[in-house]
Amino acid sequence: MKVVRRWYLFVSATIGLQGFAWSLIWLLYGVFVASHQPSISTTAFQLAALVICLPVWLIHWLWGERLARRDQDERASAVRKLYLYGNLAAFLIPLMWAVYDLLDAALALIAGASRTDPQAQLGYGAIASLVLGALFAYHSVVARNDAHQASLTGAGALVRRIYLLLAAGTGLIIFANGIIDVIRLIFGSADGKAIVQLFANATIKVFIGLVVWLGHWWRAQRLFASADEDERGSAFRKFYLYLVIVSASLTAITTATGLLASIFRGWLGLPVEGSLIDALAPMVVWAVVALYHATVLQADTAAIAEGPRQAGVRRLAWYLVAAIGQLAALVGMGGLLSVIIRGLAGADTISELREPLAWFGALLVVGLPIWLVCWRRVQRTATTAGEIGVAERGSLVRRIYLFGFLFIASLTLLSTLIYILFRLISIALGEQFSGNLLVDLAQAIAFGLIAAGVIVTHGLALRADTRARAAAELSRQAQVRVAVLAEGELAERIAVALRQQFPQLALSIVSRTPEAEAHLANADLIVGAWQPASDPSWLNRYPARKLLVPLASSNWAWVGIEPAAVANIPAQLAQAVRQTLAGEPLRPQRGVGAGAIVGAIVAIVLLILVIIGLVQVALFAFL
Repeated sequence: MKVVRRWYLFVSATIGLQGFAWSLIWLLYGVFVASHQPSISTTAFQLAALVICLPVWLIHWLWGERLARRDQDERASAVRKLYLYGNLAAFLIPLMWAVYDLLDAALALIAGASRTDPQAQLGYGAIASLVLGALFAYHSVVARNDAHQASLTGAGALVRRIYLLLAAGTGLIIFANGIIDVIRLIFGSADGKAIVQLFANATIKVFIGLVVWLGHWWRAQRLFASADEDERGSAFRKFYLYLVIVSASLTAITTATGLLASIFRGWLGLPVEGSLIDALAPMVVWAVVALYHATVLQADTAAIAEGPRQAGVRRLAWYLVAAIGQLAALVGMGGLLSVIIRGLAGADTISELREPLAWFGALLVVGLPIWLVCWRRVQRTATTAGEIGVAERGSLVRRIYLFGFLFIASLTLLSTLIYILFRLISIALGEQFSGNLLVDLAQAIAFGLIAAGVIVTHGLALRADTRARAAAELSRQAQVRVAVLAEGELAERIAVALRQQFPQLALSIVSRTPEAEAHLANADLIVGAWQPASDPSWLNRYPARKLLVPLASSNWAWVGIEPAAVANIPAQLAQAVRQTLAGEPLRPQRGVGAGAIVGAIVAIVLLILVIIGLVQVALFAFL
């Protein structure tokens, strides 16, 4: 009931607030800007919207405030935080543009620069900045007071965290682009009033971006430095840091590739387009941004241990950069090898090979070091002894990375082999072929060799991961003592199922007898079946974890639990033991339904069609 009321109050308040803010802005703009005289109907509509929206906002907002004063849960609710921080975001973006218009128009008037309607731009900037700034400041103060009066946890804290980091990221982008423009103007070439106006615009972007970035980033840093474990253990903060690092690094890498290609073009006697500073400025600025956030990330890691979700974000970032670096290196390597084969065949002149040589060389020089650094980092983590290495080798991201490149390389090798055989067979059958056969096959040979190398290296990595995981699993099994608590044939069947799947387990079959006391006291796991007629409370005196399957009887029905057939008990317990050894939550083993079977068939058919389509595209790309 409270949730429905909260959504009603704050959605209604948001509609009223936004309608009031923008109707007030455009009404004041029509009144005070002489060059913009709206029609009577436009003014009437703005007045009507203002008169209606203001009471709608005040009624619902004051109602929500009264509830928040009475109940701390209302003040800390996620819906209230969504209202506050959502409207802060909705005000922040147009506020930045309004301040930009205000400062740009003011500087243009001072410098005597030409504008289409400087008074209109100045008037809108001033009015929008005042209205939006006042509402932004008010809601910011309310959000701060809420945080002081009721600590935020869960969804409410996440809403605040998302707002702070996304606003900081927006300010960072504007600030960095402004710095890039300033560097280009200082070291570039421009003249007269043009450079003055461009420099003023770049300076305004630097100022606005710096204020927005520092204001929100400083707040996020203070929250992380506090004793709030929810903030310190946040996976979204790690996601933000890695996103900035990856994005900034990729931007720097892209510009570095273009810069290197231009340098290589100059060395090879080709004309160089563009200015050196145009590529150097973004590369340097975004590299500094990436290094700063990498330093913050290292400080975060030193301050608090990495959790499972944070480790997942880390893996995603490292493997993503490694994949991009490897793709660039492979394309560059394959292209260079193709150029070399074509050059040795003598079909192309040196002048014709210079352009691809410059670009493929730049891709290789930039991509190879990136891949080597990232791959060595992830491999060092994967080969670490203990649970860290086991988690890294078994991670989904790593397996997607390895199998993804294996799939791409296999498809590439298949396509190149088919094309090479196609050319050779067609010539053997008498088809006329003009030109140099080696040149025609150069690209297929080059990328086929590269694909074969990828298959070998990634296949060996997967094989090493499989062996290491198997060894770690056997080692973990050897340290676990399991007591099977069941009677007669069922106990034997449970023991057989466990020995088949976990050959290194220290396994013993016990029953409720004095002789079994030592086995139960020393066991790490107690598995078996629970008869409703028996009392399992006597097992509480043993420290081992208990994995018991309840059995049904004529007078007992387990509500909410699927009845376990005796034949399925060994498999259910084996799965529970596997999940326990892996540190996973227990999930029952369920049969496959008709819907799942149909869905699997449809998915397989679609996958086959996609693979056939990819193969056809790869084949006909050579024709």
